[in-house]
Amino acid sequence: MQTTLLVEDASFFEKAIVKKLHEVGRNQIMVARNYAEAESCLNLPIGEPDLALVDLTLPDAPDGEIVDLCEKWKIPTIVFTSRFDAKTRSKMLEKGVIDYVLKDSPGSLNYVADLIRKLAKNPSIGILVLDDAAVERDAISKIVSKHLYKVYQAGSTDEALECLAANPDIKLVLADYFMPDKDGFAFLKACRRLHDAEKVGVIGMSSFANPDNRVRFLKYGAADFVDKNCSPEELLLRVSQNLDYIYRIEELNNMAMRDALTGLYNRRYLLDETAKVIKGWAVTEGRNHWLALLDLDSFKDINDTLGHDFGDAVLKRFAGHLAELTNENDIVARLGGDEFCIVFCDRSRDEVAQSLQGLLQTIQIAPVKFDGQEHNIQTSIGASVLEDDKFDTALKTADLRLYTAKRTGRGQLVAAD
Repeated sequence: MQTTLLVEDASFFEKAIVKKLHEVGRNQIMVARNYAEAESCLNLPIGEPDLALVDLTLPDAPDGEIVDLCEKWKIPTIVFTSRFDAKTRSKMLEKGVIDYVLKDSPGSLNYVADLIRKLAKNPSIGILVLDDAAVERDAISKIVSKHLYKVYQAGSTDEALECLAANPDIKLVLADYFMPDKDGFAFLKACRRLHDAEKVGVIGMSSFANPDNRVRFLKYGAADFVDKNCSPEELLLRVSQNLDYIYRIEELNNMAMRDALTGLYNRRYLLDETAKVIKGWAVTEGRNHWLALLDLDSFKDINDTLGHDFGDAVLKRFAGHLAELTNENDIVARLGGDEFCIVFCDRSRDEVAQSLQGLLQTIQIAPVKFDGQEHNIQTSIGASVLEDDKFDTALKTADLRLYTAKRTGRGQLVAAD
């Protein structure tokens, strides 16, 4: 469990910070009101904190000694303090604190909460630093690492493109503009041929770029352009803001491709994206990809007799059954109403038949219960092999077999004509 060390001697701020920590999911909090209590907390046999949030001015440590204690224990530390002077701030940042935040407005507490939320996510986010100078590459990487990102390095455009291809977790590239041979602009053009700006952002960097170069870089698909001599705080803010943009686009795309009720993919995703996705699927000898269409039997009667809320409960429970019988690479979608689709990746005929027959048996003995009522459901299924990635053909075949399953008795699987 994530543990936070909070060192704060003001009761008011302590309560406000604890509330914010709970809001971002950090519920195990060790609270200390001075240096001695913090030291005692760290010696408790309950596991070391993975994050510290500290004030600099404590009754028994008025000069920021608490940061040295956290550094000794190798705890990533955020300074949140009402004490500010440029010298102290610079000194704390040089010690490697994650951030130095002033308690100067209600917004600062929200900033800290948002930062903590991001720090939990950042280790899974890849940042690529592209620079032909190893010293500068290492310096930029060190700054970015302070916010716990997964940092990759490349010394040339070709190396950077290879790194991108091998590491799909990379969301942002910090690219030096001036490099021998293929410069940052050459990288940007190559990157944009392979990766959309909404999926991989590029921030141009240079120590002496003129306005024309900045404009040129931005016109051809860079998300931002910064001076290499900017402060570490500015660089980290630019990184965070550009990632926020990518996350927001991902969220909007996900909302557009997901069914709001069940959380499964929707018809749009199935028809627009699945054919592209399955082209990258490998097929083991003797196996195939498969497509199954499923339609709940007598679903209209459920809505008419038990109500639409019960009908929604049925759809969500059925979606859960489909998710349980599929693997990570399989695709499950709700096409609309009571019609669903599964695309199985690399399965034998027997495996597909066993999974779908198992579904038919499971739902017969697992009635849906909602608001004091219960009802047994059943489904009809039509399945087809996906030959040579001919998605439309498989969809039509499965639809015909689904119709046969409905017409000849319902509650059954038809996988052959």
